[in-house]
Amino acid sequence: MLEILSHDFMVNALIGSIVLSITAPILGMFVVSRRISLVGDTLSHLAFAGIAIGVFLDFFPFLTTIAFSIIASLLLLKLMQSKVLNSDAVLAVFFSSSMAIGTVLLSLSHQIININEILFGSLLWITTQDIIYQLVVGVSVVVITIFSYKKWFIISIDHDLSRINNTNVNFYDNLLIVLTSILIVVSVRMVGVLLISSLLVLPILIALQLTNNFRNTIFIAIGVSLLCSLSGVTSSYYLSSHPSIIPPSGLIVILLSAIFTIVLIKNNLKIDNKLESNF
Repeated sequence: MLEILSHDFMVNALIGSIVLSITAPILGMFVVSRRISLVGDTLSHLAFAGIAIGVFLDFFPFLTTIAFSIIASLLLLKLMQSKVLNSDAVLAVFFSSSMAIGTVLLSLSHQIININEILFGSLLWITTQDIIYQLVVGVSVVVITIFSYKKWFIISIDHDLSRINNTNVNFYDNLLIVLTSILIVVSVRMVGVLLISSLLVLPILIALQLTNNFRNTIFIAIGVSLLCSLSGVTSSYYLSSHPSIIPPSGLIVILLSAIFTIVLIKNNLKIDNKLESNF
């Protein structure tokens, strides 16, 4: 363990994984409870397109990515709320279009970019500046959630009732999707655009198998996320050998998927045993 802490990039990776493990389940709970889990995948692909635009224009790539992701995410939400197309169709259009835009622009760019690092993340790609961005966004997410928790909770339970009670539903919906979009952008270097949505959804799905309490679900999800993220980052360090470097995101998602499968099977066995005992 001391060997890991002697490397700056590993210290950055561990700090980043802790911040992401706390913030992703917080926002993920409100995303999953509204049954829009695929929004995370679409937002991550929008971030990919934003990165490509920033690289192609060679104009403040990070700010360009943030700006594009926010604007595109708000447009996505607006179309999902409209009656023009159903939500699945809107997500499918944005999902495929953003990936196509990103692929074409990165191919046309004169800069040398490792697409695999963008898609899957890399321990070697994480800088101190990335951690600062993550900490700022992480603190912002926690503070905003503290003040918006009741509103988000009510909206998650009954969207229409919230409007009747004069809750500014549009504002809180926009706030949630913008925060989620920004969190994804600042976390891309560590986990990549393809797998980051799993950190929003899987810890929550695991926690929902263990408790029915809304608030407890968030805390359990954070605990599970911390366990898998730290284990994934550490395992990535020890299992990687030049030139083969295993992205931590893949290991993290494998651990989360394994835990989810085990918990799901265990709960189903309990249900089957209860049914058998009734006969």
